[in-house]
Amino acid sequence: MNEIVSRKCAALLAAGLGLSVVAGCNTSSNQAPTAGAVRSSGETAPTDLQLLCASKTAEELKVAGGNVLPVSSMPSGETAYQVNLTFDGGQAVCVIDETGTVQSISPV
Repeated sequence: MNEIVSRKCAALLAAGLGLSVVAGCNTSSNQAPTAGAVRSSGETAPTDLQLLCASKTAEELKVAGGNVLPVSSMPSGETAYQVNLTFDGGQAVCVIDETGTVQSISPV
């Protein structure tokens, strides 16, 4: 009797696991980002410009350890980007043009 119960429990466990794996799959590619999504716009600053902004901000604001991280970016005019940055103790906004010239750094 215990062997039958064990087999049924194992079968139910395997079935439940299989259903949870299938339920977790989402193959739809038509979903648009929701408001507040991390990447709600398609155009962001190139990575090298974001990192340059972070480096210059660490220097200008004398951030201890230099740990300034870009958290988001967006176009700012036709040839520049706004890069939002975070660091231990604060946040800042850096505006940088396409050539890598930092136009402004403002603590928030």
